[in-house]
Amino acid sequence: MKIVALAILVLVCGGVPGWAQEAGLPTARDASKPAKVPTPRDTISLDRLKTLAARNAGAEFDPNRVITPHMPIGIRQEYPGGLRYQEGISYTFLVHSMKFAAMCRLGDGTIAMVGTGWVDGTTNEKRSCFISYSKNEGRTWSQPRLFHDGLERPQPVALGGQKLMLLPMDDDGFLAFSNDGGKSFTGKATFPRLRNGKITYHKGSVLVEKDVVTAIFTAEVAPHGPTGWRAQSLVRRSRDQGRTWNEGYWFPPGWETSEGAIVRAADGALVVALRTAQPADYPSYSDHWRRLTTARSTDDGKTWTHRQVHFKYGKVHSDIIKLKDGRLLLTYAARMGELDGQVYHGIEAVVSRDHGRTWDWDKRFILFRWAMHQSMHSPCSLQLADGRILTLFLYHYGAQWGKKGVGGPGRTLGITSAVIWSTDPEKTVSAR
Repeated sequence: MKIVALAILVLVCGGVPGWAQEAGLPTARDASKPAKVPTPRDTISLDRLKTLAARNAGAEFDPNRVITPHMPIGIRQEYPGGLRYQEGISYTFLVHSMKFAAMCRLGDGTIAMVGTGWVDGTTNEKRSCFISYSKNEGRTWSQPRLFHDGLERPQPVALGGQKLMLLPMDDDGFLAFSNDGGKSFTGKATFPRLRNGKITYHKGSVLVEKDVVTAIFTAEVAPHGPTGWRAQSLVRRSRDQGRTWNEGYWFPPGWETSEGAIVRAADGALVVALRTAQPADYPSYSDHWRRLTTARSTDDGKTWTHRQVHFKYGKVHSDIIKLKDGRLLLTYAARMGELDGQVYHGIEAVVSRDHGRTWDWDKRFILFRWAMHQSMHSPCSLQLADGRILTLFLYHYGAQWGKKGVGGPGRTLGITSAVIWSTDPEKTVSAR
């Protein structure tokens, strides 16, 4: 019937519909002939599409969504003889200017994540801390629950069962404790300073061994070494699940290191990754120019061996975890990375197969790339039940061209994303 009606219309109007003659312009003729030719296929059902795609003209997602829909992401691996690629899963959190996400696994298998977001204020940034949970291995997250207003950056540390501790990152912030997986917190108190009153700053993965909690901190000290380094790394240890922090020791000042991550390797050694001064003949325009040191200790930190300094610049914020098969995984931010002789900004990871003595740098993974802003930040990784890795990280929107002050405190915004990927892609059938 549609074809017949169209033919009548054409005849009546003399071959050109009258309504198409507006403004005196002719209408093109369709001379196509039906034919079977290759064409893309849409396989997502309409019902499913309605839950995944924005429906408004501004293209914003539903305000109740916590993360974007999952999207495939290509992950590059350096490899002798040629590059390798795998397809992982990626998504981005929809909390405004979300920063400093950190996560841990509770005793019931739930993943608890703490982050901060700009949740109030239009002309002045007002940040709050929140907690969210994933009960399906990082595929979805619960609605965030706010528990603190302020600029602090707490890191959740699982203490066994549903016990949870909040440890301050990047400031002397506060300690807090939970017996119900973070539904409520008690014992909120300023993190203890050293006996001489110095503040210690922490950032990186934490080691929990029953009641003993061990973490890397840094403190400001007098300038020393060839670069005039003003920081020194130290271990601080609690033997009562984080309530008191009376034990510790300094790393050698000649290392010129600061914050870092610590893990217990499968052979019993302590392994650390520490932020490190740039070479003496390199400039230090900002702390983005730092690099990484790794080392091992087989006597619980009294002496250290296998110390290696990696890179010359631009690698910071270490996270180390022990995988189920005993390998170590080091994730870090590449603020000045290099791919094929070009500078890039992203998140990288590397594996050690010998308990931190050496690292497979010729097989390292490039998990994410970002061009706009150099401050890649705060990666943390967790192994999922199926063996894959969930990595969270912070990066920034920051367009600086234009008049100074445009956008106010919102000129540079935080973005937090996730990548689910595999250290053994040849064993992974599909990332979906």
